[in-house]
Amino acid sequence: MKKRRFTYSERYAIWHCHGRRCWLCLEPLRLWDTTIDHFIPESLLAEDERRVRVLEEHGLPKTFDINGFDNWLPCHARCNQAKGQSTFQFVPGNMLVLQQLLKAGPGAERTAKRISSNNQKDKLFGRIFAALEEQTITPDDLRVMLDKFVEEPATPASQDQVVLLDNGHWVFRQDIARQCDCQCEREFCVGRNGKAYCYFTPDLSQWVIRCGLYWRCYDEMVMCPRCHRTHKRGHIGKNGPCGFPYRDQQAQTD
Repeated sequence: MKKRRFTYSERYAIWHCHGRRCWLCLEPLRLWDTTIDHFIPESLLAEDERRVRVLEEHGLPKTFDINGFDNWLPCHARCNQAKGQSTFQFVPGNMLVLQQLLKAGPGAERTAKRISSNNQKDKLFGRIFAALEEQTITPDDLRVMLDKFVEEPATPASQDQVVLLDNGHWVFRQDIARQCDCQCEREFCVGRNGKAYCYFTPDLSQWVIRCGLYWRCYDEMVMCPRCHRTHKRGHIGKNGPCGFPYRDQQAQTD
């Protein structure tokens, strides 16, 4: 499958509208070092069944454009390569990243169109990128000529402002609706050497937040102590999946 080639105006728009920093490591990102990462992997375009499944898991329509501004994020080449070596799977933390991406996508598209609608301006972008990559001009040269064009990236969020999740993504502390030790009844969470400490964001359902389960424990298939059927641990007492649901679904009690 032939990978998409990004125009100079698209690279600028994505970099500018997503905070001028790498979305994977949060470090400041220079425009000329920017590569574009597909949040939903571009490789899924060649895997129809898996693509449909991944889109459904993320609540996205089958018509979602994998090669569109709603799916593009700026990152370092090294971070892009490291992510490309891992297996993509759905985790709850993806939803916050996706919501932020969908929110910024239209603005990035408008910025790119505003630049590319002027053919001479797009050519100028191309010449500047090429000169930077070939090192025939330096960032200091550009600062003298076009100070705003190479304005320093915004200061990245400090470590006390963000929480790094075990799936490699991060969330702002201000976006956390609940945090606690996993509420499963065991001493060791699935795939862990002890209890997982969990963070829940407001975009998750109230049921998920109240369950307070580590996502691997939530998805674990167990014999339900209420209805004695096999379903996800996180669905114990839930209307629909569980055959003996709680009377009070909101409080998850009888």
